[in-house]
Amino acid sequence: MATKRAKKTDVVSPSSAELRKAVEAIAIQPKSGKITLLTRKLFNVLLAVAQQADESGDTYRALLSDIVANSAFDSNDTALVKEHLRRMVSVQVEWSTGTSSQKPGRKWGISTLIADAEILEDPTTRRVWVEFSFAPKIKKKLLDPVQYARLSLQFQSQLRSSAGLALYEICVRYLTNPSHLTMRETWEWWRPILSGTPDTEAGDEAKREYKYFKRDYLRPAIAEVNAVTNIFVELIEHREGRRVAEIQFRVTERKQPMLALDEHPNVFDSTLVDRMVKIGIPLKEAQTLYADSEENRIRAALQMTEQRMRSTSLPPVRSAPALFKDALKKGYAPPVEALPSTGAGAGGKAALAGADDLKARLLGEYSAYRRKQAYELYNEQGDSERDVARQSFEEEELPGLGTHMRDDWRRRGLESKIVETAFFDWLARKTWGEPTDGDLLAFTLSQSRAA
Repeated sequence: MATKRAKKTDVVSPSSAELRKAVEAIAIQPKSGKITLLTRKLFNVLLAVAQQADESGDTYRALLSDIVANSAFDSNDTALVKEHLRRMVSVQVEWSTGTSSQKPGRKWGISTLIADAEILEDPTTRRVWVEFSFAPKIKKKLLDPVQYARLSLQFQSQLRSSAGLALYEICVRYLTNPSHLTMRETWEWWRPILSGTPDTEAGDEAKREYKYFKRDYLRPAIAEVNAVTNIFVELIEHREGRRVAEIQFRVTERKQPMLALDEHPNVFDSTLVDRMVKIGIPLKEAQTLYADSEENRIRAALQMTEQRMRSTSLPPVRSAPALFKDALKKGYAPPVEALPSTGAGAGGKAALAGADDLKARLLGEYSAYRRKQAYELYNEQGDSERDVARQSFEEEELPGLGTHMRDDWRRRGLESKIVETAFFDWLARKTWGEPTDGDLLAFTLSQSRAA
């Protein structure tokens, strides 16, 4: 493949660019292969690169260092980029105008995300380039879209789950809609779009029930989008009797995100690979795990494994890699708190104390709300699932509680009010993670509307 002359893509800055993403490419359903967070991010960066090109052609290119932005990659560290380019060439996706309905004039198609890719090193400058192209059938729609959503790649860089990024893309499209409502579809239609996993590879049928989809994807994605982007998203459930049949989202604009944006965002976090290697996972396997998994789950599993390895009160870990991979696969590691810390001088301590009191009060109200949700979830489960929950609580949480609590658990179980509170607090954290600022904001707004 001939190398093209230098053009605007040579100096593209993906982390600060804006992308015009065609509506056909937003609500894409994977049919073969998984769309991970990093696959989505890299695809969007490549689209931004191609859209900024100042000449037409079949092939586009950018510096590898620009594509991975500030992720501390050097010219020899291309394994993760290569792995994702391979997946983008092989994963098959269905694209449409974003609805499951077969209405007159609608179009449907299937293709891979990109047609081909190459990594080249300039022998003179030693700079490394990524060259790529799109399938001819969809190229014009992707690069010169008639209908599109304007996506901020800076907000994209802050999102750490595939479901969060997919939800952000879909909801931004409807921000200027007079109703501020997304399309209304069955929850089964939403599942592969937000999870990035084809229905054929979803695994255990029980985990494809709505309550699990809501727990594992909807709630975390909504909280994340509300915390770090300029939009606020609310879930709307449409029921048939007691069953949730269809869902959609209400989207409103917020002038600035809940959390301060990182001034130096990255596409890839290669430090996670380094940490996996340090606990004993071979480099190539660590790179594959990173390519296959959500960053937030990797980070949580790493933190849990590293803390367990440092513990002096528990038996030594037999196999840190096995513990990490089991936690990553089953998702039981508690989430890592991702909120930035802020300092304050003496003059600001009183204000911070007042804010802390307000937040503590709000956390108390939110905890009571989540305990009720956890109680309802627990009662919906079968006997075997409840037995597993109680056993996990006894093994994971109870040893760290006081002697009185442990005695109460053995004598009275959940009939003890103090034990019941501790149990459902633990179940809420295990199910939905620690409350984020986005969760608290959503809760506050929902309570004010109810009032």
